[in-house]
Amino acid sequence: MLRSRDMGRAVAVRRWTNTALECYKRGCVCEGCFYTDFFNGSSQKCQMKASVLELVRVLGKPDVELQQMLSE
Repeated sequence: MLRSRDMGRAVAVRRWTNTALECYKRGCVCEGCFYTDFFNGSSQKCQMKASVLELVRVLGKPDVELQQMLSE
């Protein structure tokens, strides 16, 4: 039986795009992301987390400051 993966697969990453950097800075947390509304009600899922993970694997972490995630 074939199983689909939730994160999908990223291929041929070449550089950090602005959208990928924003996702990375958010910690790949989709809640509150601009694209969340775009994918609501669609059978497609955002593949940016998979792309960010592949970019980190291939190119390394970008030189940006991460947003502080504070929990109550």
